[in-house]
Amino acid sequence: MSTTIAGAKKRIWKTVREYWESIPNLPGKLLASTNEIKGLNYRGDGYGDSSGIYLLASEKSNEKAALDKVIGIKAPATGVTDASYDNLMLRPEFADMANHFDDETLRDLVPRLYNLSQDRAGKLILIIDEMTGMAESILNAVNTNLKPGNVGHFQIIGLGNPNLIYDSFGIFSKPKGGWDKVNLLVDDEWETETGGLCIRFNGERNPRIVEENEKYSWMLRKEDIKEMEDRYGRESLFFHRMVLGTWCLEGAALGVYSPADIEMSGAKETHVIWGYDPPKAVSFLDPSFTAGGDIAWATFGLLGKNHEGRMVLKITGDVALKVDPTNKITPVNYQIVQAWRKECELRKVKPECAAYDRSGGGIPFGDIVSVTWSPRVTGVTMGGNASKRPLVGEKHPSTNNPVLACERFSNKATEVWHVAQPFLRAGQIFGVSDELAKELCSRQYDDGKGSDGRRVCIEGKRKYKDRENKSPDQSDSFLGMVDFCRDKHGFVCVESDQVRTAGKMTANADFAWKHFREKARRLSNNRSLKNG
Repeated sequence: MSTTIAGAKKRIWKTVREYWESIPNLPGKLLASTNEIKGLNYRGDGYGDSSGIYLLASEKSNEKAALDKVIGIKAPATGVTDASYDNLMLRPEFADMANHFDDETLRDLVPRLYNLSQDRAGKLILIIDEMTGMAESILNAVNTNLKPGNVGHFQIIGLGNPNLIYDSFGIFSKPKGGWDKVNLLVDDEWETETGGLCIRFNGERNPRIVEENEKYSWMLRKEDIKEMEDRYGRESLFFHRMVLGTWCLEGAALGVYSPADIEMSGAKETHVIWGYDPPKAVSFLDPSFTAGGDIAWATFGLLGKNHEGRMVLKITGDVALKVDPTNKITPVNYQIVQAWRKECELRKVKPECAAYDRSGGGIPFGDIVSVTWSPRVTGVTMGGNASKRPLVGEKHPSTNNPVLACERFSNKATEVWHVAQPFLRAGQIFGVSDELAKELCSRQYDDGKGSDGRRVCIEGKRKYKDRENKSPDQSDSFLGMVDFCRDKHGFVCVESDQVRTAGKMTANADFAWKHFREKARRLSNNRSLKNG
């Protein structure tokens, strides 16, 4: 499996075909037009679909076709579990091996190749090339359908250049116990959450360099690595991905958020102990179709004080609101508002605790919300200039005056996209899903915009969609809710001086341990006082 059939024909499938065609008398039939090598049928006297080698595409545009094929694959029962070595050697796939190996080797090798088990005779191996571009739904189908349905030998091999820990390759390679359990710049292998093994190949220690052997002409040279280091920097996402062969948790050189911002903040935790007063249910609607998006997305949360007295926001869920474009009676905008209101009422979200982005739909959409639901629902403008709100923990070095949002961000959209950063650093956001984290980390800056070198600007939705094949609707809705809670419901950042001084959250181990020790010390002191 590779991202595209056309790409695979130039890479992995080309090699498979060349290898297959170079060995005489192999028991298989190559069908180049359909990208498959049919294996022997059950009787061994012809070819069938129950065994063989098949090429599939895994990228999002080929998602449905790949899912249909993956879900239906089952490893064939090609024999009985008590087959003897002598009987195995009579089979056509093993008969020719006696001409190439001695008897002692074959007695050990053939039963292992045949892979007999108590449940099933046969094996299924799925090799995924360029796994970073694989649709996540295919990986889910493999884990929920393909793997349980093949109880004999089942193996997945994933290959790729690491990118985000939230894409299919990152999920597949996640260390047992979490990403903080390994040193991504030191460890060359680790056990994965699924019980497999992740093997890292560091380009700085490739055989061409270590052995000084030019027969590995396709591998990087020292001068190639030095050039990339000078151009992109050792800390860049590019250098980690293409040279070090590992994930870069702090690789946010191009983006607003990095995986470290999510992973080290505790934002993925879902358990919150609330204080005496119950939290209030809140929601935000991003009617993205009106502003260059794909779908209308609603995010829901709980806002309140936890048992420590800190104001926190917990994401409780999000919904892509469905509409019926064939409905000629109820216009689409009305359908969206009605669907959103229904979802809010199910979660006990009051009108004054709900908001929507009116940047694209403007006044007409707001009128629909007021009439269809309530005028107490808040319309928020995400367009225009950045505000004069002071940024948390940032001051001008010369005057000690607070840095204003309009001094740092080129427009309001960029300001809103940064709104969650201080709350993440302070550990005041919970319930962030992998899907949301991935989308947050994939939005990049647009270096071509901004009034001067001090201000930054996020890329437009069109540019994002061209690269990611989707609109950032989920993250827009989430960040809109954070901004709404901050402006209308007293969600104040309590970022400590310690974290504020540290600046942007990093994956540095000393930084993490320092905060861990501080927290442990506070807990110990509290318990000592109570016990005393």
